[in-house]
Amino acid sequence: MFYLLPVDLLQLCRCCKELRGVLMSRRSTHLWVMARSNIFLPPPECPEDLSEPAYANLLFGDSCTVGAN
Repeated sequence: MFYLLPVDLLQLCRCCKELRGVLMSRRSTHLWVMARSNIFLPPPECPEDLSEPAYANLLFGDSCTVGAN
């Protein structure tokens, strides 16, 4: 997992319920931070109002969440 990118973790989250549960837990935040640091030109730090997975989805996801609330 040391060489994965955030988009890879997002795809793993969509793979199965068990992986999603592990990767979306707060205990896995360090994995998301490490994946973000593997990007050639890393984006800015994660905003305080977003979780690491939500930030990864904002940067690399293929869906729009505007007005989803």
